[in-house]
Amino acid sequence: MPGNNKHITHFFLILVFATCSSLSTFAQIKTIHGIIKDDNSLKPISNVNIKINGTSEGVSTNEDGIFYLTLIKIPTSLTISCVGYEKLYYDIDKIPNNPLEFILRKSTYTLNEVNIKAIRYSFVFKSMNYSILDYEILDDNLLLLVFRCQLKNTELILLTRNGDTISINPLPEQKPKCFYRDFLGHVHYISTKGNAFQCVYNDILKKLEFPYRTTYDTLLRLVQSLLFIADDRLYFQEFTLDGFGKNIGYYDNQYHIQYIRTFSGETIRKKYYQDYMFNARWNNQLEAANAPNSALYSEDDRRADKLFHFKKINAPVVKLGEDEMAIFNFSEGFIEVMNKEGNVHRTVPIVFQKENNDNLLAGLFSVFLPIADWEWSGKIYIDEYYRDVYTTFKKNGMVQIRKIDLQTGKLITSFDIPFPFPEKIEIYKGEAYFLNKDIGGDFEKWKLVKLKL
Repeated sequence: MPGNNKHITHFFLILVFATCSSLSTFAQIKTIHGIIKDDNSLKPISNVNIKINGTSEGVSTNEDGIFYLTLIKIPTSLTISCVGYEKLYYDIDKIPNNPLEFILRKSTYTLNEVNIKAIRYSFVFKSMNYSILDYEILDDNLLLLVFRCQLKNTELILLTRNGDTISINPLPEQKPKCFYRDFLGHVHYISTKGNAFQCVYNDILKKLEFPYRTTYDTLLRLVQSLLFIADDRLYFQEFTLDGFGKNIGYYDNQYHIQYIRTFSGETIRKKYYQDYMFNARWNNQLEAANAPNSALYSEDDRRADKLFHFKKINAPVVKLGEDEMAIFNFSEGFIEVMNKEGNVHRTVPIVFQKENNDNLLAGLFSVFLPIADWEWSGKIYIDEYYRDVYTTFKKNGMVQIRKIDLQTGKLITSFDIPFPFPEKIEIYKGEAYFLNKDIGGDFEKWKLVKLKL
């Protein structure tokens, strides 16, 4: 079986690089055009610079916010910038059929956790008949898995981000389980039988198609450790055997492996060891108080306790551009911004990730009493369109979304989600999407909500 896994992985790498190579050999010159608008007024912006990354080529928008840009290869990456606005990064994998539209946001300045009270939200999908089982962002649209009658009547609905229906499609296989989005942005439909179907929208036929099928286990085995593609390199991460360390590297287009960064996880390993020794001493004292032949914990209980407290290093990796990435090492307490070779050019300390309930008694009392302070969720969310990074805090079922300043490591803005217990938060193009349960009537329906950040 290990040999088979290597062959499967090698085949997958060949497929990925072959796809990228076929795109990069696109030699025919093509011109794209579009318009750039202001985020608040939606008015066109003039004198916006659109630059092709890695080259000196670029253009500017005219007085109507319109631009025309000639490309000599695909894929490519653009940087869109204008004085007074945040930079925007955009990756082009294929020539679009329609004009592009970009929205720029006014620059924000570092503030001390400003809480945005003017909440702008809307329901993207809310139905008395249907409930949402899952959703994903597919290209620039929303793909919903909706159902009624205990999953007996299930459909795939593709919507614009404003909620307009593009297509309604039957499932490739019953019954539904969830969606899975891989590192390339491909969305896969997962059935309860354990099969995975890649979802692709055919713009000519106006329907979803499922060109590739595999098993869910195989899909995870192939792509779960992969991070992203940048400059013809496929980046990946590996956890050490004990789960506390982490290695980051890439495959080049010759399928060679190069490691660029290693974390030992010494801080979290020491903390785990101290907690484990404390628990061991506490349990030994309790056992000594009992009869010699009636131990409080069996060997299986000890093994289960060890697995329950086992923690891996929390250090997600984020792509910030074709030549830049960031590692959020929450376990050690810093952000590392580095180039594609792994050379660190900025290290930023962070402290917001420290949990409020490190104390054991505080953790126990929080089960019975309301939490007084906001508690960090341990997660980060990436807006791939703006290259912004957010995290969330929880308190008594409510959730706050807070933006991380990559220059200072501080939290600069905070947005309250107006509904309790939101599920599956995704952030795209400056908007947060989440599922929320609509309670009422004979059934509880899940709806999709959009919150403007």
